[in-house]
Amino acid sequence: MRFFGSLALSLVLASTPVFSGSLRLSAEPGKFNAKTLAAPAADISFGGTAKLLTFNSSPQWPAASYIGIHQGPDRNDSVQVLAIRNRPADDYLVIGYRLVIGGKEAKVESLVNVPAGATMRVHIRFKNGVAYVQVNGRDPVEVRTPFKQVAPYVSVSSGEAEFSIDL
Repeated sequence: MRFFGSLALSLVLASTPVFSGSLRLSAEPGKFNAKTLAAPAADISFGGTAKLLTFNSSPQWPAASYIGIHQGPDRNDSVQVLAIRNRPADDYLVIGYRLVIGGKEAKVESLVNVPAGATMRVHIRFKNGVAYVQVNGRDPVEVRTPFKQVAPYVSVSSGEAEFSIDL
């Protein structure tokens, strides 16, 4: 029986997708489109870029691109680094991060404003429940979480974004 347990574990690991490269995601106004990039792990480090290409803001959700980590089947427990255009008239994006626990924002912090056409560069390291978030070469920010294992992901809301990820 031990063989079958090892075989099953091998099949799960072999079938778990890991994404590195470029991709585009789009979402209708007021909607999200997310892609998980790898299986959950207790220790993960990855980097990437995000650029908003189109803005389809709605009263519910402004256009934003996200690079982050999540625990569980959705983003209700996550650390999200985002570039967001809060109002349609804004010619800049606010880049910041948020910690979401149980679907509620536990912490939100703005880091920098950039021109609307700028590319966001992100590096995230997660280990022992702590996410170290680095944006556009700035000093890393330490975000303590209750999470045990997380998966990297990218997402867009109310627009189209291009991502480049290195796992």
